[in-house]
Amino acid sequence: MKKCKEKKPVIVSQGSVAASGGYWLSMYADTIVAAPMTLTGSIGVIAGWAYNKGFESKIGVSTDFVKRGEHADLAFGFTVPFIGVTLPDRNLTSLEQQKAESIIKSYYKEFVSKVASGRKESFSHIDSIGQGRVWSGEAGLKNGLVDVLGGLSDAIHIAAEKADIKNLPYEIIEYPEPAWINLNEFIPKPFGLETGTNQIIEDLKFRFENNGKPLPMLPLEDMELVDPE
Repeated sequence: MKKCKEKKPVIVSQGSVAASGGYWLSMYADTIVAAPMTLTGSIGVIAGWAYNKGFESKIGVSTDFVKRGEHADLAFGFTVPFIGVTLPDRNLTSLEQQKAESIIKSYYKEFVSKVASGRKESFSHIDSIGQGRVWSGEAGLKNGLVDVLGGLSDAIHIAAEKADIKNLPYEIIEYPEPAWINLNEFIPKPFGLETGTNQIIEDLKFRFENNGKPLPMLPLEDMELVDPE
């Protein structure tokens, strides 16, 4: 986005939700367009740690390892069937929790700094409307997170105006171009995971694959938020 902005205006049209990671993508735009009820902002960082708390023994699985170093076994565990990701054997120690919190705060500071730079605001102002808070597009317009209230057509008109082609014929091209046929729909899936539980499986895989990592994202109900203060 920043490289593109060096050569041409960048206009962002936010949909129904453009918060956290969505706002990260928006923050360097020349103009941010949002609907009055768009969920925007959520400038914050969240992390969670899932680990085995008796699940292994319940299904009759045991694990063992050779360890050299205090934290060498941090991500060691067994691979969960059907999901193909590792569930760590233990929780974080107090020292590891402190380190994780430090990383989360550092990531949050970077997030706020980038937004402040993109929006040409002070760090303190972005921090005051950040810390994971979610705003409507209308409120975002008032606090400086959004430039214009409107939809995609408004964003296109603004882009045409900034490109000085508003009164000239122009073509709108969408990327990526949709395929004619989605072949994945015809591939059989084992164990019935495709019926009703696919979203749950994908959610579990996402959480395990990003276990312990700080992520800019909307709060998940069963994940513990770390106060950036």
